[in-house]
Amino acid sequence: MSGSRATTLYFFLPLAVAAACASSSSSPQADTASLDRDGSVPTASPSADPLAPPEGAIPIPKESQRTSGDPARGYRAVVNEGYVSLGIPWSGFSFAMTPLEARDSLPGREGKNALVGYSNNVVTNRDGMELAVPNCLVCHASRVNGKLFVGIGNPAHLPAIPSGLATNQALVSMGLTTSAEVAEYQEYFAHFVAANSAGVLFPFGALAAHRDPQTLAWSSSTRFDARTNLQGWVDIPPWWRTKKKNGLYANGMGRGDHVEHMMNMSVFSVADVAEAEQLDAMFVDVAAYLRSIEPPKFPYAIDLALAAKGEKAFVKTCASCHGTYGSNESYPNLLIPIEMVGTDPSLAENPWPNPDAVAWFQSSYYGKRARLEPSRGYVAPPLDGVWATAPFFHNGSVPTLEGVIDPAKRPRTWAMTFGDSDFNPDAVGWNTTGSGLSYDTSQPGLSNQGHTFGVALSVDDRRAVLEYLKTL
Repeated sequence: MSGSRATTLYFFLPLAVAAACASSSSSPQADTASLDRDGSVPTASPSADPLAPPEGAIPIPKESQRTSGDPARGYRAVVNEGYVSLGIPWSGFSFAMTPLEARDSLPGREGKNALVGYSNNVVTNRDGMELAVPNCLVCHASRVNGKLFVGIGNPAHLPAIPSGLATNQALVSMGLTTSAEVAEYQEYFAHFVAANSAGVLFPFGALAAHRDPQTLAWSSSTRFDARTNLQGWVDIPPWWRTKKKNGLYANGMGRGDHVEHMMNMSVFSVADVAEAEQLDAMFVDVAAYLRSIEPPKFPYAIDLALAAKGEKAFVKTCASCHGTYGSNESYPNLLIPIEMVGTDPSLAENPWPNPDAVAWFQSSYYGKRARLEPSRGYVAPPLDGVWATAPFFHNGSVPTLEGVIDPAKRPRTWAMTFGDSDFNPDAVGWNTTGSGLSYDTSQPGLSNQGHTFGVALSVDDRRAVLEYLKTL
C-alpha cells in the first residue's frame, strides 16, 4: 500500500472495516450442496429432491423484525444525517476538501451534503459544531462500469475516497479555527486509534472494550482484549440481500433484530444511551430502506436460450443452498459448515467478535433485541444481482463468477484494479491484470479454495449456469 493511500485511511478506516462486518453475508456465488475439506466428493447420498437442504447444512430460523420503518426516511438518513457523531470540524474539512465531481454526488443530498463526496455527511453535533462525518457509503457504495450504486460493497476492501473529501491532514489542521474544533478533531483521532488497536478486522470489539455495556460511557482504559486469530479479509455484501436473510454477517451470527446489528457501529461515537435510542429509531427507517433496494439488472445482452438451459442445471446443482428465483422464488437460509463448503476457514474459526466481545454485545444496549451466535460455517447467500457483486466468497478471493463455477479459472494472484472500464461481462467480474494492489491467495485468510461444486457440471452446463446467473 502506498504511503499516500495509507494516510487517507486516517479518516475513514474505522467505519470502513466496521461496515464490512456489520451488514450481511459476504460473497455472492453459484454454490451448492456439500464438500469434504480434502476436496473429495461428499459421501452422503444426494436427496431425490434437488431443493432439499443438503445433509449437514444448518437452517437459520426466521425471527421477528421491526418492519414499520419508512424507506424514504431511511434513505434520507443514510445520505444526510449524523448517525456517526464524531468527525472533522467543517472549518478544517472545507478548507482541505477537493472539488466535488458530478460522478461522486447522489440524489437527495441536502444543504452542505450536496457539496461533499458521497462517503461523508455534514451534520451538527450536540454542541452545535458542524462536522463532516463518515457515513455508511464509505463501504456500501461502489461504481460498476462508471455508474455509482448505493448498496454495493466496495470491492477493493478499502474505504471509498471520492472527490469532495478532505484527506490532507496538514491542511485540515490549518483550517481549524478554535480550540474546541482542535479538541473535536483529537477526540475523533483517539477513537480511530482505539478502533484499530486490535487490528483492522476488529473495530467493533476494540471500540466496545472501551465502553460500559449498559451506559455506553467511554473510558480510555479497556475492559477486555478484542483480538482473535482471524486473518485475511471480510468481503462487503450488497444491501439488497438483507430482506432475505435470517442471520446477518458471513457466518450468519447476527441473530434477532437486524436494526440493532445495523446500528451497532455507533459504538464508535455514541455518547450515551439517549443518543443510542435516537439512532435506534432512525435505523428502523434505515432497515426499511435496505429492504426496499432491488438489485441492478445486468447491463449487457443475455443469451436467453442458454440462460434457460442454465436455470435447469442451477436448480439441480445449486438451488438447494442458494434458493430459486423468479415466479417460484425461495431462499433456504442455510449455514454451510466449513467441512462441506471447503472455503478459507479463518473467519469461520476466528470470527471478528471474540467471546469477550460477544458477551459485551449480549449484555449491552445493542443486545436487548439482538444477539451474536458465531458458528463454524458460512451462509450460502441469495444470488439476486450477483453479477454486480464481485469479487466473490466471504473473503473476496475470486474476482469473477466464472471462477466461482470453475475452480480452474481462479487466479492465484490478481491485481485489484476496479476502474470504470475494468468490469468483464463475459467472465462476470473484474479483469485481473493491471497495476492495482495485488490479491495473493497464498496468504493466510485469503485462500480461494473450496466451493468446487461446479466441477460436477459439464463445460457447457457451466457456461449455461453463468449465463443464467446474469438474469438474477
